Amino acid sequence: MTTTSLLPLIVNMQPSGVHAGAWLAPGADPRAFISLDYHRELATLAERGRLDGVFLADFAALQPESGRQPRWTFDPVVTLSALAAVTEHVGLVASISTTLTEPYHVARVVASLDHVSRGRAGWNVVTSFDPNSARNFGLAQLPDKDARYRRAGEFVEVVDALWSSWEQGALALDRGTRTFIDTDKVHPVDHVGEFFSVAGPLQVPPPPQGRPVVFQAGGSDAGRDLAARTADGVFAAQLTVASSREYRDDLRVRAEKAGRRADDVRLFPGVVVTVGETRAEALAKREALNELVGSPDARLAGLAHFIGVDPASLALDEPLPPAVRESAGSGGGAEGFRQSVLSFFDEPGRTVGDFLREGSLGHRTLVGDPATIVDSLEEWRDGGAADGFVLMFESLPTGLRDFVELVVPELQRRGLTRTEYDDHETFAARLGLDRRTETHA
Repeated sequence: MTTTSLLPLIVNMQPSGVHAGAWLAPGADPRAFISLDYHRELATLAERGRLDGVFLADFAALQPESGRQPRWTFDPVVTLSALAAVTEHVGLVASISTTLTEPYHVARVVASLDHVSRGRAGWNVVTSFDPNSARNFGLAQLPDKDARYRRAGEFVEVVDALWSSWEQGALALDRGTRTFIDTDKVHPVDHVGEFFSVAGPLQVPPPPQGRPVVFQAGGSDAGRDLAARTADGVFAAQLTVASSREYRDDLRVRAEKAGRRADDVRLFPGVVVTVGETRAEALAKREALNELVGSPDARLAGLAHFIGVDPASLALDEPLPPAVRESAGSGGGAEGFRQSVLSFFDEPGRTVGDFLREGSLGHRTLVGDPATIVDSLEEWRDGGAADGFVLMFESLPTGLRDFVELVVPELQRRGLTRTEYDDHETFAARLGLDRRTETHA
């Protein structure tokens, strides 16, 4: 079985799951979001299922939903470094903001993660849209979107230069000549640009992957351009085959315009999976979580916050009002996710209540038996709408455990995922990426 015939699957390690009721479920541990044991269980489950990687999102501030459910708290790189010690194969993708950090720091910590994990590190490039996070880093307000994306482009350029600032053979380790590092093969980057002045070189030897895997999660026009120039994979919110195919085709065209091959950037739509032995069993799991939350008002408020409108403008049994669609997002936020939410209502007759049952705040939701779940994943891949998927679950770790026990055997039966890992394979190689081999630009 070749790597390119497989369907790459990466697990989004949510603090308790995407559903607001997950932490309320019988047997759930409300303190799991600050437990290394919880994150270890998710990573080892992913490895047991022979999946490709785990992914950690991040917000650098207390989030509005924190009063109702667990949200992101731990630093992603610290957490993934700990998981590197208890796993051997899964990729480890950390979200790090280019607006709230500096290139040298990111180049150093991601290269360090790549070394301690033996070639399994990934960096999810985000520009941050949360003004509270900005204030926590000394910014009175976020720069405008155009400035954030210009900064991000330069940021990735500097990180790439730092990762490649050592030539092959620079780490000499030659006892005979007493040469530890051949400093003639280590070069400054001497970058001076609009946002950064970085001397270099990096103090960390070249990452095992040469260039750790780079993801990008912005869905706006500027985000797509950034992904086309810099990313290996794009984590996207898409609800239909047609919209996702258009998105993927657009990325491929932009990649070629940026001087890359179309296949150099891969699309990984997020998908929320609830699986049971039968569809009825899967639906019952979902309904049990809905009942734990009680009134749909909290979920309605969450939707309103997500798209940036007043909750009073939404009614459960009505479609999204045109005036709401026009005003959505005027207060900022994640454009790609918002557009995915709004596209749900393009089909006539869909109500706000329908979205709360099916939409999972911008990501496609699959509820059913294993064959149905895999049929849908195959449909998207074969229809040119996805190169792989970021798996999300309404309740963790139970949802991931169900996926590994029920869906993975069906994926393996169809030859869509491996039955064993290849030893010493890097994350990039597992995803079928052609990696940069030189280590000095």
